Amino acid sequence: MSSGDVTTAQVRPADRVAGADESYALAERLFGWTAPIQYLWIFPADPGADAVATLADRLASGSFDRRVVPTSVPFGHDRWVRAERPATVYTEPGTIADDAVGDWVDARLRAADLDPSAGRGFTLECAHTDTGRTVLALLVSHMIADGQAVYAALDAARRGPTRSALPTGRDVAGWAGVRGDLRDAGAQIPAVARALAVIGKAAATAGATALRTAITRSDETAPTAAPVAARADEPTPTESDTTLAVVDLDRREWVDRAAEHGGTPNSLFTAVMGGVLRASGHPTGPEGTRICIAVSNRADGDDRANASGGVWIRVPGPIGPEVGLGEIRALSKAAFAKYATTDDAVTDHLQAVARLLPDRVLGRMMTSIAGPDTTVSNLGAAPQSALELGDQVAESFGIRAIMQGRDAAARRRQGPAIAAWAVEYGDKVTVTVFGIHPEYAGDTGRLRETVSAELDRWSLEHSFW
Repeated sequence: MSSGDVTTAQVRPADRVAGADESYALAERLFGWTAPIQYLWIFPADPGADAVATLADRLASGSFDRRVVPTSVPFGHDRWVRAERPATVYTEPGTIADDAVGDWVDARLRAADLDPSAGRGFTLECAHTDTGRTVLALLVSHMIADGQAVYAALDAARRGPTRSALPTGRDVAGWAGVRGDLRDAGAQIPAVARALAVIGKAAATAGATALRTAITRSDETAPTAAPVAARADEPTPTESDTTLAVVDLDRREWVDRAAEHGGTPNSLFTAVMGGVLRASGHPTGPEGTRICIAVSNRADGDDRANASGGVWIRVPGPIGPEVGLGEIRALSKAAFAKYATTDDAVTDHLQAVARLLPDRVLGRMMTSIAGPDTTVSNLGAAPQSALELGDQVAESFGIRAIMQGRDAAARRRQGPAIAAWAVEYGDKVTVTVFGIHPEYAGDTGRLRETVSAELDRWSLEHSFW
């Protein structure tokens, strides 16, 4: 998931599984990792079962209507076609307590069972509370959408019946499909040549070890990171699960506090999560804290499934209100500028050669690329169309994602340790946190205490779901 307006990538055909789509497809195939996004709404009253069903039906026939048809020729991209599957809506029996909303949405996210390749890329789920509120959760595979794509799908569904622009499986059957696959495979030759040149140049000038640490631009969604050796200051290894937290803040206070400290809401969010990471006990390496900030590569009229990316910054000095936001803001600005003008980053070119490699080699390569210490995804201000359903406007709204299928050992050696998302709407900001590292973020109570203490440092009033 990502935000921002950096749009450097050439728009590829939207009916091919490439870019960030393919990153998730490879992660699932090679490692069994899946990544559901969860959009969350709390409505003050019930918008009605018909409104929920209509939303589900329109999403099912729009941009989420997709499944994968494998390419028929070597080295080509797989193809997206319409899934043409009916929508699914889960409704929790009975009611839940109002103070159990957080637990309910956490449980539904952890139980997500999506299969985007087969056409089960999303589902809607709802519950009703004892006081008449309605909780709605939209689960979407990150393989078929990023944050901006979900916003666009919700807006299209609100405006009326939708129809996917993808071909059907029948349209690409037989020789028509083979011809298209041959053209796609042929078009990869220049990309492979360019990729080999970039990777070879980096290897020649930096060496294999420096190659990993020299990567300064990456897809924030790529589930890759470098193995790390055990550290003397690392807590005793545990098999703890990942952790989740959702916290609401006052939007005016959030904006004012950022300005008071010489920054923007985005740099404040980055600083808060950098502070949470450090307060967790996670060690700071010689480069400082490595933070990946999500951006969007989606241009106008771009209907790709996932167009997310990210930039890295390294913060060597202190992080907190005592030093302000100037350093993080300057580092971020420089990273965004470089991202918009360069095309020589190794991670942007690995995918072009991925289909040439055996799975064992590809898997080893993917798990050898350095990952950040934390990732932050600021979705900015939510469009009004994302907050309304029927005659109701959400009183609370949140966005987050998790990676399923990674055991404690994998989460211990592969970053990030913590990921977080922020969205602004009405008079609120909702921040969602995903604790990944078993030792530094593996206890829910401790994670919430750490987040709360960091927000207190910035004098930000807050409340957890």
